[in-house]
Amino acid sequence: MIEFLFFFVVLFFIAALFYRESKTEFEILQLEADRLEELPDLYSEKQPIVLRGLSFPPLGTYSELRKRPQILQMGITPTLTLDALLHSRELATFSFREETAAFLARESGLPIWCKQTFYPMILPTFGKPFYTTKESLWPSHRGLWKTTAYYTMCIPTQGIASVKLLLPSMVPYLPLRWEGRRFDSLRTEDTPLLSQLQFVEIKVRTGTAVCIPAHILVDLSQHAESEDTLFTYMIDIHHPISRLA
Repeated sequence: MIEFLFFFVVLFFIAALFYRESKTEFEILQLEADRLEELPDLYSEKQPIVLRGLSFPPLGTYSELRKRPQILQMGITPTLTLDALLHSRELATFSFREETAAFLARESGLPIWCKQTFYPMILPTFGKPFYTTKESLWPSHRGLWKTTAYYTMCIPTQGIASVKLLLPSMVPYLPLRWEGRRFDSLRTEDTPLLSQLQFVEIKVRTGTAVCIPAHILVDLSQHAESEDTLFTYMIDIHHPISRLA
């Protein structure tokens, strides 16, 4: 029994060290949806992966929310409902709470569809029962955050997304309170080293997804070419160690 516990502890620390490792440069990998079963094999590369040709049901969109008026009429601020916010100037600078994004995801029906159709193909084969998912649906944008999940998938359900990725080494060049800030709102008054920030920008349309490994700084915003308000379904794929992060 003691030997078993010792082995388990050693294995846990090895896995934790492996989880904390991250790449020092980006290499964007690409995969077509007809080869989706190969996706788990690419996770070990710890690089962003662009998936093309995905076929999702028309859920998590504004037109679908209109069929659920009680969702659109829920209060987001003391003076604005969700529907009013989506059509106001305040939307550009408003920061949605993670709890709100998680609620919208649950109400969209996408987690149920993914559990039946999508997750069996994208979760790692080895140790699959130990992997869990956390879903959220983000209207318009999500300010800078650092990924902690084993992999995070950003899937636009409406509109065109601009996903900016920064390596952890860029943190010293950001303002002290950078979390939640929109990348495009940063000015030299915020950080004198703004011009030294290096990032990768990926344009993501509906039918496409970007998979992001742990420890990457991400900014999600609506692309200038998008005619419709952006909605992005986000899936955090967790193993037991990333859940503790």
